[in-house]
Amino acid sequence: MAPREAGGSPPLYKRGGGSLTGWGAVVAVSLAAVVLSWRPLAWAKVAPGLDPSWQAGLADGFERHLQWGRQIIFTYGPYGLVDTILPFGRLTVLLAVLFALAATWGLAALVISALRPAWGLLPAGLVAWAALAISNSHTGYADLASAAALGLALVALRTDDAGKRRAALVLLGALGGFSLLTKFNDGLVASGLLMVALAAEGAGFGARALLRSAGASVAAFAVVFLAAWVGARQSLGNLPSYFSGSVSVALGYSSAMSLSEGRLAEDFFALAVVALLALVYHLAASRPIAGHEVPDAKAGKVRRLALFASLAGWGWAAVKEGFVRHDTHDLTFFGLALLAIALARVRRRFLGVQAGALAVAACLACIAAGAPPEQLHSPGASTAALATDLRVALGLGGFKQAQVGLRARLLAAGNGLPAAALSLVEGHSVAIEPADAAAAYLYPQLDWDPEPVLQGYSAYTSYLDGLGAKFLASSSAPGRIVYDPGQVIGGRDPWMDPPGTLLSMYCNYSQLAVAGPWQVLSHISERCGTARLVKTVRARFGEEVHVPSLSGDLVAATFSFASPLVSELEGVLLKPPKMSIKVWPAHGRATGPPLTYRFVPGTSSDMHVLATPASLGYSPAFTPPALRAVELRGGGWARGQGLITVNFYALRLARPS
Repeated sequence: MAPREAGGSPPLYKRGGGSLTGWGAVVAVSLAAVVLSWRPLAWAKVAPGLDPSWQAGLADGFERHLQWGRQIIFTYGPYGLVDTILPFGRLTVLLAVLFALAATWGLAALVISALRPAWGLLPAGLVAWAALAISNSHTGYADLASAAALGLALVALRTDDAGKRRAALVLLGALGGFSLLTKFNDGLVASGLLMVALAAEGAGFGARALLRSAGASVAAFAVVFLAAWVGARQSLGNLPSYFSGSVSVALGYSSAMSLSEGRLAEDFFALAVVALLALVYHLAASRPIAGHEVPDAKAGKVRRLALFASLAGWGWAAVKEGFVRHDTHDLTFFGLALLAIALARVRRRFLGVQAGALAVAACLACIAAGAPPEQLHSPGASTAALATDLRVALGLGGFKQAQVGLRARLLAAGNGLPAAALSLVEGHSVAIEPADAAAAYLYPQLDWDPEPVLQGYSAYTSYLDGLGAKFLASSSAPGRIVYDPGQVIGGRDPWMDPPGTLLSMYCNYSQLAVAGPWQVLSHISERCGTARLVKTVRARFGEEVHVPSLSGDLVAATFSFASPLVSELEGVLLKPPKMSIKVWPAHGRATGPPLTYRFVPGTSSDMHVLATPASLGYSPAFTPPALRAVELRGGGWARGQGLITVNFYALRLARPS
């Protein structure tokens, strides 16, 4: 039996799992917390926007066995479909429900186990229910699994029982392996937590303990990762491209997707929550750990250091998740931070401090969301939603009805294709660009063959942009592209996003027809000549650069510059300063007013199309506007500072044969 903590509280672990003081009670109460906090049906709330499209693309790609890393690259991996429960397919909805159950039930059990010594079983269960209800309302299941990874790391760091430490590390390894295939960033976080916990194991308990724990946890990581990879019918040969593509997406995200929508109050809320989190874990670290394998002082010091390292790394990732793209993404941070406070195990005399921190963090999360979540005031609706999800996922009825409802909502949200476009692409391999993968799901008769980056705006780097450009120029390129350039994503110029891929499209596709907002393109032989350097201009940030006028040629430009050291540090800590491009359209002899768009530094060295000749052959609405001048701003440079080199190129563009 584990020793009692000072103050007479019951131990965290006690043998006899069927008793009220054992694991049986934790399992039962945590299950009740999950049932009463279950997320309302996601498919009843599909709205216009990018999210339903990439969610459909992930599920459709899984069902069609597209190869991640070679055919699909995105923030999420082949199991990214489990982040939200949507009935795209029978297998995908089953996987999503099972993952959601595992993540939330595991989280609830970890919270109850952490709080129970000081709070008691039922109060701990109430906290687990409330924390899950708030976090689950605006947080994807992949991020909830990241909170579970933190909880497992904390168990490994705060228990003196070698068997329990090893079990926690094995579960953490398994979760890390699967998380790399759901949401890559969360997989990296879980893997980092595992490494810190193993380092503490070796430093605190010796080389033999480290070898045992590392062998078991790394084996669990590898077995789960490889089994899941093969289970998704992915080729082992694609692993290098999967990792290189996923890392490139992760590295390019901050500079390409950061924004602030003016949610200034939430910035102050976050500061308060971070302070509360630090206070609670300071108190948690002061709790003595009874050790029998090594002297208390050594084990305690090592594990306290590892605890703060784990919390700092995990918290940094949570802050970036919520505030790099600062719109309602901040709700993910507030939900995760609330769970982290609930996962801290403090002494009974600090119970009031932890309770106050939980109450404040919960209130701030609800204020940021605009209202308390439905789960808090309608737990019966959560129970009904779980029953429906289970019935649909287990094939007990309702799947067809749910899928029909989802398809209807996707069509109502604007994801459908006109009949004229469908008639031109049926019987051909087809990509639907730049972002509407949901259209491919809605028409399963289509031979969907997307560009490697699932949605074009996610080609944040030259590596990713180059993959799209090479794909469209290759013999395996889709025979048709259905294209809609009208959507401005993240404030970026749709005619330059992603730049190299668009140039490759102009060089390798001719227009067949226009159907509403869609353009139907057909693959042709390469019609662009060799790029010729025609002019090099050096300018400062904030200085206008004139585009050479070359009649009959396609004009493109590359940009090169350095960022200030301070900006590089800002990018590592949270996000780099925003960079923008100001463009002046040219309409014959008349000039249009300037327009300002977000500029993506990661693709600055790729060819940006600035003007096209009449030989392009596209309808006016689908022809990129000719520009007479461009100007770069921001990036940490004041007007007149920094140095930009702009290389202008000309390409002869033949008319389609």
